[in-house]
Amino acid sequence: MAHDTPSADAQPTDRHATWMELFFDLVAVAGIGQLTHLLHRGPSLGDFGLYVLLYLAFWTIWACMMLYGNIARDHTRIHLMLGAMLGLGLMAAAVAGIPDRHATTFAAVYVLVRLVAAQVWGRGTLVVDWPIAQLSIGVLPWIVSLWVPEPWKYWLWALGLALDLWLMFAVTGEQMMAGAQEAIDRRIRNSRRFENVEPPKIKALHTDSAHLGERLGLYVIIVLGEGVIAVIGAVGGVQWDVRVLALGFGAFVVLASMWALTLLYGFVPRLMTGAETDGSIPRPYVMAMHCWVTGAIATVAAGLGLAVEHADGHVSTGIGWSLAGGTAAYFVITGLGGARSGAGWRWMLSWPLPCAVLAIVLGAFGPYIGALGLVYGVVALCIWAVLCQTHAAGQWGAGAGSDRPRRKLWRRPDHGLGIDEVL
Repeated sequence: MAHDTPSADAQPTDRHATWMELFFDLVAVAGIGQLTHLLHRGPSLGDFGLYVLLYLAFWTIWACMMLYGNIARDHTRIHLMLGAMLGLGLMAAAVAGIPDRHATTFAAVYVLVRLVAAQVWGRGTLVVDWPIAQLSIGVLPWIVSLWVPEPWKYWLWALGLALDLWLMFAVTGEQMMAGAQEAIDRRIRNSRRFENVEPPKIKALHTDSAHLGERLGLYVIIVLGEGVIAVIGAVGGVQWDVRVLALGFGAFVVLASMWALTLLYGFVPRLMTGAETDGSIPRPYVMAMHCWVTGAIATVAAGLGLAVEHADGHVSTGIGWSLAGGTAAYFVITGLGGARSGAGWRWMLSWPLPCAVLAIVLGAFGPYIGALGLVYGVVALCIWAVLCQTHAAGQWGAGAGSDRPRRKLWRRPDHGLGIDEVL
């Protein structure tokens, strides 16, 4: 960005998601909804692996462009956002042909959008909160994969995404900024041409916490909405009977419970209210938790749709693990967030850990208990988690409400996912 450099001001504002940002989110999540196609053939372990890779690809592009809009503010280039949306649309259309065809097209579009997203920030700037938005190291294996056949192509995709995840935690933005500034200073000092020139200073770009929280929350809402659409489509595509209607109701309860656990008791509302503007939540940690949680929710939603489609028939092992495995992953990720925030073992043992273990047991017995038993097993786990959270927040009993002080059962977390600041 030459003359419209994003603001370096990290102070929260009264900004809200623009119509363009909402439109972009819908296109990104529509692509994720297409990934259910990969789970309809069994699914096998390879299908799951490919599902995870494609989800991470969609989410990474969404995150890069989301942060661009967050930091650029009123300088956001509309044509750039529209171009990225077109790229996401092409990637979504290619999903239906993977792994038999279109894999190279998917990779080529991913590379193009990532490279463009890395060049929008302008020279002499660094996105301190999430440097991956500017780094292209993880794209290199994707470029090589354009000339590599399957299945090695997918291993290169995995390598590229693994590099992104490694950089997310191995190197902080502050470290990168200090290293880059030192390199510039050394080059200027050692050059006779710039002997009397003052070394330029790298400009740090920071996110707007409240706006970031809103964008992350809206993405969760849209993923949940995509899940509701998938369940509605599954219910509408089979012959109705009591079993099918019961499965549809159970699926709605699961998605509503995850809405409450993620958006009422997670880090998102704290970001939206500006409670974390002091930076106590490391941004790479926030982004990683969001990626993993939304991926787990999307997998659960896909499993719910598959369970409804097999209401009266055999539930395969793959379908059982789509639903129960996704649920277990959701509870594990939430538990890790709580542990990172200092919630303590009492909170971990109240529902995240036991729910995760029981979800794994459900997955193992999925083919034997059928769709109804599988879905309502997950319903029971989700209701258990919600009851624990609402009880901890003092929302049980007479007089529970805004005028009644909430009980403080555990030490307030400094940052994390899965528990609210009032706990």
